[in-house]
Amino acid sequence: MASLIGTYDFFWFSGDTVWLSSVWSKYKLALQFIIAKIDSTNLIYVTLNDDWGRLSQGGYNTEANVLLYHVLNTGSKLASSMNEPALRDVLIGLASKMQLAINAKLYDSAVGYVLCAGPTPRNH
Repeated sequence: MASLIGTYDFFWFSGDTVWLSSVWSKYKLALQFIIAKIDSTNLIYVTLNDDWGRLSQGGYNTEANVLLYHVLNTGSKLASSMNEPALRDVLIGLASKMQLAINAKLYDSAVGYVLCAGPTPRNH
């Protein structure tokens, strides 16, 4: 997801549509890969426990879901730039569902957002 965000950031600051066109098919493959990890809860369930800078995480956790939410939003803007309105609309729809799920399932009004540390059961 960091690479997808980095792609958006580079395009945002450079405006280099030639470059974006050259990586667009690979960007969409990566997007398709990560979107496939969204389950029926409209959240991403992290199946591995270790990642860069994030040890002992997994399950439904706030960080991974917020990163994917950001990817969906920035991806929708790139899809607009690449004249793919159908993809833009799909990404906006997924982001809207994910936002509701994050607020419903990963938010505790007593403490704010909860970064679930360690694997969290799917019925979280």
